[in-house]
Amino acid sequence: MPGLLRAFARLLPLALLTGCAAKSPALVSEALQPAAGGPVTYLVGSIGPLGRDSAYTNQRILLRKRGAQDGAAAWWGFAEVAHTPKDIEEVRGPDKQALPGEASVFVMPLKPGDYEFYDFQFFWNGYNGGYSSIRAREQFLVPMHLEAGKAYYIGEFRSRCLGLSACLFFHGDQQPRDEVIARRYTPGLPPLQALNLNMAPAFPFVMPLPQAAQPAK
Repeated sequence: MPGLLRAFARLLPLALLTGCAAKSPALVSEALQPAAGGPVTYLVGSIGPLGRDSAYTNQRILLRKRGAQDGAAAWWGFAEVAHTPKDIEEVRGPDKQALPGEASVFVMPLKPGDYEFYDFQFFWNGYNGGYSSIRAREQFLVPMHLEAGKAYYIGEFRSRCLGLSACLFFHGDQQPRDEVIARRYTPGLPPLQALNLNMAPAFPFVMPLPQAAQPAK
């Protein structure tokens, strides 16, 4: 998905020019962007670090049109590079004195069709303008069918990392919370329906959100 990689890379120097302006947490390659007045489907969810460990860095989940390399990504970034909106800020877990995790809600307009969630990527700043990154050790395929005129909730993706060598996403359901935020960004969003994806193919890179990390009621 070289086009999308280039688009993400351009965000790094762009942040130096645009200051503190937040960037959209949805990146969609030109081939997948709906034409003006044409059919459109929406993918909604949230992404970001669960806490302030090494996962507190630029990250994204990767999607593509099935059978093609045209791709899209939902990403979270913090202000040291390019940053996305701080829609969610909360402490999860027993240590209420811990620094809060953060997440951004994305609303991704796409051409209708068959897509798949297949990988993720984390970026860390290095010296002299360089950076390091990791992806899942093996690509996986989680298919989804998106119909025109509909909006789908893919869930929340909250990350944890063990240093700079291993990262994963916890997948949960915060549709009521995320839908309120999504409608602020896209007031005409169609009724939101859950995708209820089978995430088993993504294990152990994407796992169910543990009970200890569920938000307080």
